[in-house]
Amino acid sequence: MVEVELKFQIPEARRNAILKAIDPKKSEIIQLQAKYYDTEDRQLAQHGVALRQRLEGTQWVQTLKTAGKSHLHRFEDNHVLTPIQNNIDEDTTAWSPVLNLEIYHHNPEAQAILKNALGETQYPLQQQFETDIQRTCRVIQFEDAEIEISLDIGEVRTDSARQEIHEVEFELKTGSVQSLLAFSFEWVKKYQLWLDVRSKAEFGNLLVTHQTVSPAKLVKEIQLNKKDSADQNLRLLIANQLQHLLPNIAAISAQVATAEHIQQAQTALHHLHLSLSLFKDWTDTKTDKWAHQLSAFKSHFENLQHFEHMQRTLGALLQNPKTAESLNKDILYAQEKLNNLVKSTQNVQHYLELLMFSLGTSEKTQTHDLKWFAQNALQTQYKQLQDSLTKADLNDFESLDELATRLNELKFSFPILTNIYDVKNLQKYSKSLNDAQQASEQYQVLTSSSSYLQQTDLEASDWFALGWLTAKQEAYAEKLLETTEQFLVSRKFLK
Repeated sequence: MVEVELKFQIPEARRNAILKAIDPKKSEIIQLQAKYYDTEDRQLAQHGVALRQRLEGTQWVQTLKTAGKSHLHRFEDNHVLTPIQNNIDEDTTAWSPVLNLEIYHHNPEAQAILKNALGETQYPLQQQFETDIQRTCRVIQFEDAEIEISLDIGEVRTDSARQEIHEVEFELKTGSVQSLLAFSFEWVKKYQLWLDVRSKAEFGNLLVTHQTVSPAKLVKEIQLNKKDSADQNLRLLIANQLQHLLPNIAAISAQVATAEHIQQAQTALHHLHLSLSLFKDWTDTKTDKWAHQLSAFKSHFENLQHFEHMQRTLGALLQNPKTAESLNKDILYAQEKLNNLVKSTQNVQHYLELLMFSLGTSEKTQTHDLKWFAQNALQTQYKQLQDSLTKADLNDFESLDELATRLNELKFSFPILTNIYDVKNLQKYSKSLNDAQQASEQYQVLTSSSSYLQQTDLEASDWFALGWLTAKQEAYAEKLLETTEQFLVSRKFLK
């Protein structure tokens, strides 16, 4: 069984309003007490699998859960447990079941999940943590769908730690995913909800390991399907990038993120923006609005990254305490702004719109295959890069910045598009492109730092730092032109 649901965190100021909207008088209120199991070295958790037994009112249910193809989908296998299955008298009113893995023998998918996580030798499973939740739920009809709203209030706990739970879930019972997302839009706008892809099992595992946040989600390599249309492949690409983005965004929204979460979220946003910009001709859906919104959003990540880079590299060179103090204030302001933006109503809506697009299908049949679209995209990017190189001038920062941008775009799309081409022996092309892109990246970072200092009321003692930056910037500008030209000369495989 595949479960389709979205989970949101509720700002404290809106919790009463949410409860009133669900209306306890029209809802079912049920107490949920669950025990989660794993091996001593947490093999299930490491494979993204949760195994629990939950007392739902007066009924015990054993559930196996794992992630699905998107953050909307989860595999879920539920079994109602009875006293007789545990060799207990049926008349017993108070009993606690024993974990039973034999119930999955008739479900090949569940068996495969357990085998992948536990291997052939199944080590003993033991309780790791438990949850105690009061759920207020009701089913609402919306357009073509029946959607169950569940407000969960309670805690996750171990013997030595606990975490409060106060969240709302929207689960699709019948109807289309598009209706579920549209319904969620309305609640997000009204109650300022923010999307949270972390599960109760994840919270429990963090308590067990005495951590506050799971490791940052890294980018996962994707292979496009050459047999599918360009439209389908673009949706697949966006789905993959959302899998990268949303866990890191959740950590930032909850204010438990590390520097790596912020870096990975920035990378995911950058890839989403490039996919929607560079491959917009692959679909009939208008993607310009999303690309524009993502560009503005990711610029806030870039600002913070540049400030922190300056602090690391220029800290020792800035002699005047006022300049360093000003930089520290700008970093704190950028961090605060980012914490607010990631869970803003506007951006949560963007996440949901992109989820809807990634899960949708085009009604039109494309007359060209994926390779045709890839060839057009690659040729367009090469032409733009060549034009930018022709216009580039060492004394014109804007022209150099445009050249750096074109290189950055090609660095992203090159492995995707050439994989569709089945081009062999790409190492030399990739190396020359990497050299050019690294020069462009250094140039842009130095330009940003130099621009920041020029806009600052510098003391005489800090002019040395600006001079150092300017000299480095000029050196990388020359390298940028040289390496770009070398790459363009090397690319003989494209005709």
